[in-house]
Amino acid sequence: MRPIASSKLLAVTLAVVCALAGATPASASFDFLFSASHVSNDDQLFLNLTVSNYGYPRTVVEPLLPRITYVQADLPVILFLARQSGRPPAFFVDLRAGGASWSVIFGRAGLPVDVLFVGIDRDPGPPYGKAWGHWKKSGRRAVLSDADVQGLARVQVGGRVSGIATYELARGGGDNVATRVADKKGHPNEKGKVAKGPKNEKGGKGGNKDKGGKGHR
Repeated sequence: MRPIASSKLLAVTLAVVCALAGATPASASFDFLFSASHVSNDDQLFLNLTVSNYGYPRTVVEPLLPRITYVQADLPVILFLARQSGRPPAFFVDLRAGGASWSVIFGRAGLPVDVLFVGIDRDPGPPYGKAWGHWKKSGRRAVLSDADVQGLARVQVGGRVSGIATYELARGGGDNVATRVADKKGHPNEKGKVAKGPKNEKGGKGGNKDKGGKGHR
C-alpha cells in the first residue's frame, strides 16, 4: 500500500478527533470546556486545558461556539492566534465563519506563520515535516493548509499546557497531541483523575499571564 500524503493523513486524523469529541456545536454540550468534572476523554481534556490556560472566561468563549463549525479543530487555533496577536477571539471567529482559510486569516491578522514553528528547530518528520520544510524555504510567505495550521497550533498549545517541548510533540509520526498531553497531565478515565487548570467560570481566575518557555505560547 502506498503511504498516504502527510497533509491528507493529518486532515483525516483531525476529522476523526472532531467526530470522537463531538463536532456539532448547535446540538453538543460544551460544559467540558469550562468544568473539569465534565471531561470524559483525552480530547475533551485537551480543550479544557486550552480554554483554562489561555484565560478567556466562559462569558467570552461560550457565545462564540455556535459560530465555530469544528470546535475541536479550530478553537485551539482561535485562542492561540488571539493570544499571539492581541486581538479578541471573536475577530478570528468572524473571519473563519466567513469562509476564510487559516493562511488568509494569518495575513488579515498581520501574524507570521513563524509562530506555529516556535521550538521546532529541525525537521520533525511526518506529519509536519513537509510544512516545516516549506516554511524554512519560504519563511513568512509560506502558505500552509488548514490541516497543517490546526495541527501545528495544537502542538504549540499542547506544549504550553503540558510543558512538553514542542519539537517532541511535533515529531512522533502523527501521534495524537491530546493523548500525549493526557499522558503528562493524567487521563480522565484514570480513577477520575483530571488535571485542573485555572478557574474559568465567570468571576474565576484566568490564566492570562504567559508562563514563558521555549515553544510554549
